Amino acid sequence: MGLLLLLNPVSLRLVQAAQRPAPKSAAPPQTAEKPSLEAQEAQALQDAVRSSEGNPQVLIKNLEAFLERFPASARREEVLQFIYKSALRANDPQTAIKCGEELLALKPDDPALLTSLADLFDRQEDASSRVKALQYAMKFVELAERKVKESAPSAEGKDKSPESPSTMLAAAYLMRGKLYAKSGETDKAMADYEKSYAAYPTQLLAERLGDLAAKKNDLERALNEYATAFAFPGPGLDPSHREEVRRKLGSCYVALHQSEKGLGDMVLARYDELVRALAPRFQDSARPNANLRDPFAFVLKRTDGSPLRLADYRGKVLVLEFWATWCGPCRLEGKLLERVVENFRKEPAAVFLAVNVDEDRAGVPAFLKEEQWAIQVAYAQGLDRLLGVQNLPTLLIFDRNGRVVFRQEGLDLERFVETLDKKVREALSALPQAASR
Repeated sequence: MGLLLLLNPVSLRLVQAAQRPAPKSAAPPQTAEKPSLEAQEAQALQDAVRSSEGNPQVLIKNLEAFLERFPASARREEVLQFIYKSALRANDPQTAIKCGEELLALKPDDPALLTSLADLFDRQEDASSRVKALQYAMKFVELAERKVKESAPSAEGKDKSPESPSTMLAAAYLMRGKLYAKSGETDKAMADYEKSYAAYPTQLLAERLGDLAAKKNDLERALNEYATAFAFPGPGLDPSHREEVRRKLGSCYVALHQSEKGLGDMVLARYDELVRALAPRFQDSARPNANLRDPFAFVLKRTDGSPLRLADYRGKVLVLEFWATWCGPCRLEGKLLERVVENFRKEPAAVFLAVNVDEDRAGVPAFLKEEQWAIQVAYAQGLDRLLGVQNLPTLLIFDRNGRVVFRQEGLDLERFVETLDKKVREALSALPQAASR
């Protein structure tokens, strides 16, 4: 079991599941000389995990081969779930789509699968995929509308949880509206954004409504929506995006009033209105990057507060080390990681990032000053949730195609430097693949 400790917990649970007896069948007992089909299946599943050696892409292929060999396996859904989640974490959309659609056939009312498939097809950016994305978004809207009708109305003023029917409905309308907007169906997009805002108001929706109104040359409506987006209370946009909303707001106001005189009073009045209307909801509950599923769409925050966009590292080999100040092994791994970083100091295609997951960030700057880390550091901003980081330290390597090709949880003190150096060089030597269409 020594090698299994280096695999992620889900892999370990999958092996443990393979060791559990499968549901009993009516088949006659096998002779001792020939292993039963159940025993063969369990062994094949363990071998599939063990032989992957920490590479998510190899593990995915091994498990796909397992399902081809045992198509009627009682563990088929469990293995499919694991492949699907692994493909999402490894940024492998084609595999995720294939498994996701098979899973959806088994669970057609699974909202997470519907939203994920709509997003995955939307990311392919070709005409046929956009049609599929809209089909799944439609099903998500139908499901959310049905859930709202089935649920009892919530108490007035009560904060909506991320799992509430109203919030699900808002997410469904937003997803479909985004697809309509990308297809140029402005009126349909605006109608969906309005429904989404009515179900659960956000500054992003206000901005999107402003953009569509401006596109239709309805400057009064655009001004109203941009004022809402700019004045929206609670955790807000990153500084550069906020400046963009400010520019849109100012342009609309000047176009209607020939100067910005009175704009400040308008924004303050809007802020006061929103605070009164939304105060019960805003208790620092918003999560950054909450609706993103592509890790390279994430915007992290450096320790000085400036944004760090993972999109800037597309096409490079990206090494992420997830750590916390309270984690003893993380302190050791950080020092070892510095040695590997030094080996690639003159290699611009290799990027190393230490991603902090502390809930209380107050002690992070002092920790970094004490340890004198030279590696780039940023806060996770939800990236740890997307990538399924459950134990610390966790280290991942993304190849040039944006897929996770190595994952290690826990510190392998003796072999860390040698292993990581080797894995980074392997990822650098692999040629990027053309994007699938």
